[in-house]
Amino acid sequence: MITVSILGTDPYLVRQISKEMTPRLADIYECKKEDINFYAPECLFIHDGVEQNTWNVLVRVHAPLKVKVMEKDVAKIIHEFMKDACINLAIEFYYYSQDNRYEFIDDTHPRFMTEVNTVLISDDDSLEDDLHDERDEEGYEEPYLGNVFEDFEKKINGGK
Repeated sequence: MITVSILGTDPYLVRQISKEMTPRLADIYECKKEDINFYAPECLFIHDGVEQNTWNVLVRVHAPLKVKVMEKDVAKIIHEFMKDACINLAIEFYYYSQDNRYEFIDDTHPRFMTEVNTVLISDDDSLEDDLHDERDEEGYEEPYLGNVFEDFEKKINGGK
């Protein structure tokens, strides 16, 4: 399993970049596309108290030790796909032994969520509909929207 972490850029942009980059990385690493994942947290890349997002981006590649020989080619591909998404780019590679990786895969579910097997909620199933249903229930009380301090203010102002 290869995990590419991208810090300092919009995670939603990484969704598109990963879709385009994955087949190229799979070719170089000589693996299946299913063996490559991306991690793109919503975070701030900071230097000396100033946000650097998009100006400076850090990519970390975690991969099995056996693919280290492809490092330079992988760096070129990552640069190719990231160069339009940032000003400055740093790429770091971290390797692990296959003996140090454990997977626990549930065979009763698809291995990955895809555009085909993902459940989407339509606008018809909105939270607003749930709120209307709750208001129809017996015993529902509308929240008080008046001035809760009205009597208190009268006492403070001498009963006026």
